[in-house]
Amino acid sequence: MSAIRVRSRRYSFEILRDEADPRFPRGSLVSGPRDIVEIARHLIGADIAEVVLAFFLDARQRVTDHAEVVRGTLNAARLSPRDILVRALAVNASSVAIAHNHPSSEVAPSRADQLVTAVLRDACQLVGVPLLDHVIVTATAHYSFRESEGWTSVQSQ
Repeated sequence: MSAIRVRSRRYSFEILRDEADPRFPRGSLVSGPRDIVEIARHLIGADIAEVVLAFFLDARQRVTDHAEVVRGTLNAARLSPRDILVRALAVNASSVAIAHNHPSSEVAPSRADQLVTAVLRDACQLVGVPLLDHVIVTATAHYSFRESEGWTSVQSQ
């Protein structure tokens, strides 16, 4: 269990979390949406703002790197494919998965979530780094675009 320290300054505060293992989730196997959900809940499940994480995987579906690519507000985060793909190409990722939280606890994707996922999926295919999934997490539920929309391993044209 990680400890939470609160450090206050005049007119603002910052919550700092001590991570048990700073290397987590490197090396974690991603065999399906539930693996991404568990990692995302661990990293951003309790955040009060929308946060988008990207997971960069090797050819064996193991996380080689991850990044917080966008931190938004209570109910919005602005994401573009460039935010993901620049880093994916820099770390030589074989594939990418993304996750974000909904602090409102409403797991259903918004229209903006659907649009950005479609655009990101097309962009990833174009550069040869497939988007494996986009999951939305809350404290008690999750939504997987792969599961819900029936994605196949290779996007058909």
